[in-house]
Amino acid sequence: MPDPSIFDQMLASVLGMGMLQWMATLFGIAYVILAAKESPWCWPIGLVSVVMAFFVYINPNVKLYSDAILQVFYAGMSVYGWWAWTRNGTENKVEDNPVTIGMWPWQNHLIALGGGVVLAGLLGLMWSQLGAALPYIDAMTSAFSVIATFMVTRKILENWLYWIVIDTVCIFVYIHRELYLFAILFLVYAIVAAVGYYEWRRAYQDSLVHDL
Repeated sequence: MPDPSIFDQMLASVLGMGMLQWMATLFGIAYVILAAKESPWCWPIGLVSVVMAFFVYINPNVKLYSDAILQVFYAGMSVYGWWAWTRNGTENKVEDNPVTIGMWPWQNHLIALGGGVVLAGLLGLMWSQLGAALPYIDAMTSAFSVIATFMVTRKILENWLYWIVIDTVCIFVYIHRELYLFAILFLVYAIVAAVGYYEWRRAYQDSLVHDL
């Protein structure tokens, strides 16, 4: 009897994933869709997702330590993001959003890229000493996820371009670690990031026209 195809193996693995990974995936998809729509509700939904994902990453069979610590950062940023996007709202109208879409000058991106590379190098060195899987690649995606998440909280348009690259790399990382459900999640993230960039860019251009 022939060996099952790679697709069959992936399908079987996805179907065999635990409830925690399924819930983290579903809440994660809801988060990124709501973020693309500029809904402040993305932050509490995202908080639920990252708490669940944290426990998946620290599993002894996974050992993606940078990703685990990243979830702690995400949790804090979820609280900050909710505050930043709703601080001028009222109890009955959280959509009264004080943060508007903007763009960074090239100098900011240069600083972000340089800082991301340095942080990734330090994290990668530390994780390699602890026996983490794919320490430098994992550290790189984690470092730039920190930067991109901050950009989301401040509604910087280019955050979506960062996420497209990060999510694409993460797809291959999770396939390598046999986290196929998370690989599918990040494929969805990459697609929604492309849509989010288009939507935010259109909203940004509309705001420029209205300001004339």
